[in-house]
Amino acid sequence: MSKTQQVSYILLCFAAIIFLPLIGSYIHHNGVFPDGFFQYPMLAAKEKAPFSWLVFGIVAAGGFLVILLYLFPSLFGFKKQPVPQQPKVIKVKWPLWLWIGIFSLGSSLVLLWSKSTWPTTFLHWSDFPLFWGLVLVLDGWTYIRNGGKSIISERPQEMVGIGVSSAMGWMLFEYLNFFVDDNWFYPFGDIIDREQFLLYAIVISTGLLPLSFVFYSLFNTFTVLKNRYTVGPKIILSETIKSVLIVISLLSLIGSGLFPNELFFSLWLTPAILIGLVLDKLGIWTPIRSIGQGNWRPTLVFALTYLAAGLCLECENYFSGVHDGQTITFTEAPAYWQYNLPYVNDFHLFEMPILGFFGYMPFGIYVWLWWIAFAYMQGIPSVFYKEEPFEPNTTT
Repeated sequence: MSKTQQVSYILLCFAAIIFLPLIGSYIHHNGVFPDGFFQYPMLAAKEKAPFSWLVFGIVAAGGFLVILLYLFPSLFGFKKQPVPQQPKVIKVKWPLWLWIGIFSLGSSLVLLWSKSTWPTTFLHWSDFPLFWGLVLVLDGWTYIRNGGKSIISERPQEMVGIGVSSAMGWMLFEYLNFFVDDNWFYPFGDIIDREQFLLYAIVISTGLLPLSFVFYSLFNTFTVLKNRYTVGPKIILSETIKSVLIVISLLSLIGSGLFPNELFFSLWLTPAILIGLVLDKLGIWTPIRSIGQGNWRPTLVFALTYLAAGLCLECENYFSGVHDGQTITFTEAPAYWQYNLPYVNDFHLFEMPILGFFGYMPFGIYVWLWWIAFAYMQGIPSVFYKEEPFEPNTTT
């Protein structure tokens, strides 16, 4: 298959993710979208299906199996592998960008968490230094643990590319959020005007997807994760099954607009599944392909990256506001977010319903697949075309 054909299929995949929920929602609303349906930012919670113990129990059971898989992989057929010795890496000085990251992250947190009202402009744009500050800190930490190797030191241009793709990759989810009746919203989004909020959302989104890659690079410096999940069940899907799954994914995209309550979770699952299947059908490497050799490590470890990032972001978000129960009464962060999920919107950790954290895991996989698709189309050479991008500088 030629490169032109491959790029065309990837673009068709993206078009399906954009237009099929729109078609489903158009049918759901009998051809007339309600007033304010596409209003951005979404400022208030819409009416949703009430909490359901049955749905909560089913999702919790699935989440419990995921936890068992990570903690006790032998229960799922994985063979225990020896933990390699931690390599002795070359000692290096703290890089400049680590200090910049500490200052950016620290100053943002101090001003937001102290509920400061000045400097207003900085506070209204504080998520940019905060997100990128966290990226710089994690990359700098990786640099030290790797003896002088990290994404920024080895591939600074790729970090810029990931940031650019991140804006599109995240704003796609802001768009899809319309069709599931706003799973999240921004109650203080109107402290700046809509045009500024849209620009703000695009700019700060550049720092969201890089978080996965710096967390993955950092996780790879811990030998306990080196051989874990590398010898497990080999699952190879036939081309027929892949095609069937693609059709189901396409139907799910339409269904998310048709049934925004019942299929609210598809927002986090379907884009990753569809992009992964299409890339695999096109013969482009993805971390999921390694499962066919029994190596689940890249997929399982990368899925943890946005769970870790999500915990950091949810914590930062929650403590930047003043609360009266579940109601936020003050914040200077226009992008402060809250959730409004059907069936499971209870038992919150920070603002997130506790089961919602499991949604971060497929989103982490989406992040890697999105970057592979984006980079492949642009012809950008990437170290993330393989599972272990950097080897540390060792003393022996």
